[in-house]
Amino acid sequence: MNARTSAALAWGGVLLAGALWGGGALVAQFLIDGGIAPQSLSLARFALGLPLLWWLHWRAPAMPGAGWADLSSRERSQMLATGAAMALNVSCWFAGIVHLGAALPTVISICCAPVIVTLVSVLRGYERLGRRLIAGLLLLVMPAGGWGPLAPGHAAGVAWSLGSAFCYAMVVLGNARMPARVPAVTASAWGMTAAALCMLAVALPSGITWPSGGAQWLGVGYTGVVTTSVAYLAFAWGARRLSPTAAVVGTLIEPLVAALLAAALFSQALTPRQWAGALLLAGAMLLLVRRSKPAQSD
Repeated sequence: MNARTSAALAWGGVLLAGALWGGGALVAQFLIDGGIAPQSLSLARFALGLPLLWWLHWRAPAMPGAGWADLSSRERSQMLATGAAMALNVSCWFAGIVHLGAALPTVISICCAPVIVTLVSVLRGYERLGRRLIAGLLLLVMPAGGWGPLAPGHAAGVAWSLGSAFCYAMVVLGNARMPARVPAVTASAWGMTAAALCMLAVALPSGITWPSGGAQWLGVGYTGVVTTSVAYLAFAWGARRLSPTAAVVGTLIEPLVAALLAAALFSQALTPRQWAGALLLAGAMLLLVRRSKPAQSD
């Protein structure tokens, strides 16, 4: 497989994950509005996603040096810490949805994460702060008309969403720097196991709320299998083949999908400024796609 094909497939995996997560935001809002607590939904999401990942792991050909016993303590800690960050990311995101609905927490979480990833990557020497990267970040974070005053009660939702952005950035960096000899499905299975255990510890003290009715069970199953197992596996595979900043920017399709579906299904109409923001996000993704091509240089 040549470098161009590999990069195209990597972008495909990241974009697929972002699209699935964007649709999952609307399913999460439906379930939370139906009475399921955010921490219970997070637990269900990871617990239901685990069987598929472990089944794929056990069916995959064994890779030399990729077993748990073969990993160093640092590599094991990296996989488990990435899983814990995954749990915190989803929990904060769901908490933001409680206050703000599906679209805005998704936009805040995903659009602020590239700033965090870029700063960490530059400080650690993983990436250079080139001109295209600066332009892309300016397109992402520059408000079209200013933020304006927040409505009462929105501050908590914004705070949870920013917490989700920080944790999401840690997930991106953890996946991008995962040991190359460990298959993506193996790293995802171990990471999601850690995420499920973290959420079990959080959800048990306050009590677990269960779905009621076929629609809620179907929604919970969708979030577990499609937006967790399938989406995180696609993202983990693609993130290894892209730079951390490119990987996190690729998932900017998530807020676009969430905003469009929110407008279509929940009558959360997009304002002209939001449409302008969507175009800015699309432009930033195109910049990063060009930057990731092997023939390009900063």
